[in-house]
Amino acid sequence: MKDIAYEKIKEKMIKGDEGYTSENTLVQELNMSRTPIREALNRLQHEGFLKIMPNRGILFTELSVEARNELIDMRIAIETYSLELAATRITADHIKELSGIINMQESAYVADDFADLIEKDALFHHYLLEIVGNSQFIKMYRQARERQFTVRAGKWLKHKPDVLQTFIEDHKVILNAIIQKDIPAATRYLKEHLEKGKL
Repeated sequence: MKDIAYEKIKEKMIKGDEGYTSENTLVQELNMSRTPIREALNRLQHEGFLKIMPNRGILFTELSVEARNELIDMRIAIETYSLELAATRITADHIKELSGIINMQESAYVADDFADLIEKDALFHHYLLEIVGNSQFIKMYRQARERQFTVRAGKWLKHKPDVLQTFIEDHKVILNAIIQKDIPAATRYLKEHLEKGKL
């Protein structure tokens, strides 16, 4: 139950639902007892996602511009290097899987399902890392990407559908370069795509 509470609370933050809440509110919203919610909150606080303020409530934390840019730079280093390593390993099945992920992104966009769209965007990047299979890279990617998506980021993206559509088009360009076996171009496009997060 504490793992379910952890994921649901973090989903609220990523979706940009609110920047401030309370334990009582979460008990009602998630229909859970206090124990798993309290354990989830303590874990999220330890990971830097929120601050628990006694007798005041819970505040979802925001990253500084510098911290966000550092996370993006780390992702660029990990993801572009992995793509270069993956050059000789990419198969037709990998191409099919990446294409399917982009199709799911487009479906989520048409359905105006923000949470699913963000999830499928992450899946595209995650899958590129899985081709190489470096578990440490994958772990660092997950941590960095989750920290990027704060309440403020979620609210901003939710009201910028053109930006989200651009992300999908970027993925198509990256995949097309991979299909053409032009890994230097795919790597360059991936870097440009990730750097948009700094804007």
